[in-house]
Amino acid sequence: MIKAGIIGGAGYTAGELIRILLNHSKVELVFVNSTSNAGNKLYDVHGGLLGETEMGFTDQLPYDKIDVLFFCTAHGDTKKFLEANELPKHLKIIDLSTDYRHKTEGNKFVYGLPELNKEQIKEASYIAKPGCFATAIQLGWLALATAGLFNSEKH
Repeated sequence: MIKAGIIGGAGYTAGELIRILLNHSKVELVFVNSTSNAGNKLYDVHGGLLGETEMGFTDQLPYDKIDVLFFCTAHGDTKKFLEANELPKHLKIIDLSTDYRHKTEGNKFVYGLPELNKEQIKEASYIAKPGCFATAIQLGWLALATAGLFNSEKH
């Protein structure tokens, strides 16, 4: 069983992630962090979770109880958090913000599009989830590139 935690649990992306993780047979959702909602039930913020769980938001970060940590933070906040906090080495990080999608010096995140980076994702400790628009565009371009349609000088 993979044990997961979420930072930034009050936003739309987190609500969808919570729903997926609660219904995944191989994942146990250990905590959902939101300092502004600590003590409230998840369904108080994510109404669609009413009847799915009695779990509440927490302001705690029990890293020692999880294997993977998801960041559903506002853009820029994941980077700030990781720069200010030392996380356990065993912890896998999956960032759903835009902070680590672009390859820059010192960025150890793998771009999480399986159609492009399947093998790297399997081994990665840090994964940056691509955005929905980027994924749709890249999958279309990937199909054209795989078919060799970018090798022509014709326009």
